[in-house]
Amino acid sequence: MEEMENGTIDPACTVTKPPLAQDILRSLDLTGIFLFAILTLMTLTANLVFVEEVCYIYKKIPSSKRSIFIWINAAAPVIATTSCIGMWIPRSTMFTDFTAAVFFAIVIHKFLLMMIKECGGQKLFLRRFENDRFKISTGPFCCCCLCLPHVRVTRKTLFLLKLGTFQLAFLRPVLMFLSIVLWTNDIYNPSDLSPKGAAIWINCFIGVITIIALWPIGIMFQRVRVLLNCKKIIPKFALYQFILILSQLQAAIISILATQRIIPCAPPLPASARAAYMNQQLLIMEMFLITLISRVVYRKRYNDLELPECTNQETMGDKPTAKVNLNGGQDLVPTPK
Repeated sequence: MEEMENGTIDPACTVTKPPLAQDILRSLDLTGIFLFAILTLMTLTANLVFVEEVCYIYKKIPSSKRSIFIWINAAAPVIATTSCIGMWIPRSTMFTDFTAAVFFAIVIHKFLLMMIKECGGQKLFLRRFENDRFKISTGPFCCCCLCLPHVRVTRKTLFLLKLGTFQLAFLRPVLMFLSIVLWTNDIYNPSDLSPKGAAIWINCFIGVITIIALWPIGIMFQRVRVLLNCKKIIPKFALYQFILILSQLQAAIISILATQRIIPCAPPLPASARAAYMNQQLLIMEMFLITLISRVVYRKRYNDLELPECTNQETMGDKPTAKVNLNGGQDLVPTPK
């Protein structure tokens, strides 16, 4: 405070690079050590809960759904782990953030596939909804465009929805790799949001492809949420949305606050590094809670579940009727005359 009153600035506040890990450890007081220990313990607990959940999935979930459920359940522990590494080693923040972002981009695609799998797979999904339509005026892309027509549920439209999420899973790792390459040549700086910097253009492009990827998720959820209510699709969708908001929007808001000097420098951390430091600590606590909630939501015996009896049969007359086989397939039973 005396230095600020005298008009002097701490040298740590003038640098752009985060401090080394040993500098952070030296600056910790008793409260800081306790906080680091608690957050690290939360991360380890989240990973142990995830490992236990993987064992449960391998024992109880049909093989056709195992990988999808493991990917989705891994989102919160992976983000917590990368945040914990970034907290201990501040200079690794860009790499840990990139790893978490790429992983979650794949999870978004897996979540769409999970909703289709929960309906019995693509063939049964198309048969069940062959006379229905997708409502495309949904968030986050076209939530205000109520005049948009409804699109018929066909193999082509289902392929386009899958393509919408897959493009993020493919393009985001490519853009992250390009960012790292540019960063090694001092062209990419995450804190430089000027029009002349590469960060603003790459981030804008990532924002566009992310919104495009979230649109198919909203369209599919509106179509299947009633049918899959017995499989807790609404809590699953809510958890997915929470992870998205906390890992993407929260980080962006905190970064903007640091850029505007609302989050001040706190030696040995400059403002930008302190913002990332705060975001990592918040993410560890948030992802720990989401991991525990996910264990409750996803932990159930799928063989004991049946789709609602009120759903209409897809075929009539002498056509075979599709009977849902919750192991991931379908059986054809002749309709009695």
